Amino acid sequence: MKGYKDSVIPSLISDFTPLQGFCISEKGSDSRKSGINQSSATDTILKERGRREKMSDKYSLLRSMVPTLFTISKPTRERIVHDTVNYIKCLEEEIKRLEGIKKLQVQEPKAAKPVLSRFANQKSSIDVTVSSGATFFAIRLPFKPDIITKIVKVFDKHHAEVLVATVSVDEQQLLTFTVTIVLGSEGGNTIQKIKEEIVAL
Repeated sequence: MKGYKDSVIPSLISDFTPLQGFCISEKGSDSRKSGINQSSATDTILKERGRREKMSDKYSLLRSMVPTLFTISKPTRERIVHDTVNYIKCLEEEIKRLEGIKKLQVQEPKAAKPVLSRFANQKSSIDVTVSSGATFFAIRLPFKPDIITKIVKVFDKHHAEVLVATVSVDEQQLLTFTVTIVLGSEGGNTIQKIKEEIVAL
């Protein structure tokens, strides 16, 4: 065609020059996002693990404080909660009973004073208080495996009716076991035998 030149039509190539580095930048952004997501997931897992460990410690503490769970090797969490609720109810009833006894003692000022006895050595101590037909033991011993079960068996052997009991272990691994019981007619002799057998554990 006469008078035609390629230079008349502007080149379109320059208008579609790719943006160098665009893909690299996008990949880098995805990598950073992936790293952030992984870090967040790790934090979530660690927090959940910590929460579960705390819950496990709380259930273990409850188990150590409820007498009906002493002889069960691996109670379920449902059983721990169930027995704990029942134990709290028993404690509330025992408080009411003891408050009733206290009121009677106030009304009867000439009532006999409580009988006290104590045994102690370098590692252990047993305090016994007898009042109004009930006997209270405060036992302190070094904590050992199955020691709680053995103490309970001593009371069961002498047919003691357990009204209420509490258990705790301090940081020095010293066990404190308190129990209120009712004994038969030979209470004095039985108390002495119980003390001797517990000290021998």
